[in-house]
Amino acid sequence: MTDIAAFPAIHDVLYAGDNIQSFTASGAITAGQVVAIDATGVTLTVRAAVAESGERPVGVAIMSVASGAQVPVAMTGCIVRVANADDGADIDAGEWLTTNANTVGGTVSAQSVAAESGATAAIYDTVIGYAVGDIAKAATGLMMIQPQTITRPNKN
Repeated sequence: MTDIAAFPAIHDVLYAGDNIQSFTASGAITAGQVVAIDATGVTLTVRAAVAESGERPVGVAIMSVASGAQVPVAMTGCIVRVANADDGADIDAGEWLTTNANTVGGTVSAQSVAAESGATAAIYDTVIGYAVGDIAKAATGLMMIQPQTITRPNKN
């Protein structure tokens, strides 16, 4: 996988839904970026998601804002346009999407949750939703927001 180098301009981020909440941006946020709770001891504050340990993605920013500004965030049940972090792989409709460690922040990638052999189950806690249409490599597409933790069982 090769990460995209810049976050694309996404217009009309909100495709469907009305579950919009307001948060304070702890850094500049671009429309269409997946945002996560900023756990720096502040309340109702989000940042662009970057798939780090302990991250809790909550939704997608529907407009661009500067650090410290209020940002409207589409939440559970909304369908939004998001950016595929990978410039070498497509995402198929129905695939679970997770935040990505891409340095531009706020991007998504497909998350496989099929059972695998081994003694330990895997826990995916940066799942933000699922693709409701195909998303081409390095392109934007539609996602249903459904943040959750998914546990992948082992086959033993």
